[in-house]
Amino acid sequence: MYKHLLVALDDTPLGVTTANLSVQFAHSLGARITFFYAAPDLTATGEGAMLFSLDQQAFNDESGMPRHAVLLKASNAARIGGVVCSTDASVSDHPAQAILEAAHRHACDLIFVSSHGRLPGLRGWLHGSVTKRLLQIADLPVHVARIESNDEAANANRALAIVVGEHRSIAAVLGGLQQLDQSGRIHGQVPDLALMHLMVDYLRQCPAKLHHPKEETFIFRLLRQHTGEHNAVLDELERQHTLENFLLDTLSDALSRQERGQPDAQMAISAAIQRLSGAVWEHMSLEESVIFPAARRHLSSAEWSTVYQAFSAHEDPLRAHSSEMPIAQLFSRIATALSQDASGKAPH
Repeated sequence: MYKHLLVALDDTPLGVTTANLSVQFAHSLGARITFFYAAPDLTATGEGAMLFSLDQQAFNDESGMPRHAVLLKASNAARIGGVVCSTDASVSDHPAQAILEAAHRHACDLIFVSSHGRLPGLRGWLHGSVTKRLLQIADLPVHVARIESNDEAANANRALAIVVGEHRSIAAVLGGLQQLDQSGRIHGQVPDLALMHLMVDYLRQCPAKLHHPKEETFIFRLLRQHTGEHNAVLDELERQHTLENFLLDTLSDALSRQERGQPDAQMAISAAIQRLSGAVWEHMSLEESVIFPAARRHLSSAEWSTVYQAFSAHEDPLRAHSSEMPIAQLFSRIATALSQDASGKAPH
């Protein structure tokens, strides 16, 4: 049976669905995963070539941003699902060939993909022609988990892929906070407070101000209209939304105290991070195990379309913030910090 899956991802809602499906599949087999993302070659475009000639570092940051976000979310999905995983990425304008080469490079015995089908205007490169080309050239088994254009539950899948994808983003930020704090304590150094502030800022701007209100306004409200069976759980989830705001205030205060050099601040940071992480993990687990399956059973396709439009409409909240750091750049910094931690270097 298959022991090592190469899972090809793109930066669309289908990519989130593919990551989740592959984790379930790998867990059932006792297999491990290598998540793979192939970025298009930006130098092949006029704008990309100009950026490369003017500022190589800016070009590298721009081309790498989707990769960090996609792979961090997928890694968190694997961690939640209890599956061992690694990640890889490359630059290629021939995605089918890049997927196959990555599968051989990592000694995988199955390629796991989903296809958008023949839908126009999609950003993802795992469209029908890519999957077809991969099936033509592959000398390894290829498992096509889902063809989006043929899926009767496409609206629900697209909507929940965004919602769950935001959960994985939140999980990546929480994991980054935990590892920065742990690394600081292990090495006896003050953690990267500036990065921690950005992480807290993200948790304020995206989950607290966008994600949670839209869950309540759309998914929770629509589910209440269909059935009162889950009202007690929904009431508790809304209470937890308020609690998370308080816990963010507590963590922000502890970070400020550390900046002022107060002696007990680092212990306060650790305690605040652990309490926040525990509360958020419990909250997301309750939504994903109880509320989202219930919503799948009760909401109509038209209602899921409304949910999808609501969640896909909001822009990157950090673009409008004074930090001027897009979410994907934040993920890049988190990924860099975590890779430094894994190599034994203290974050700086």
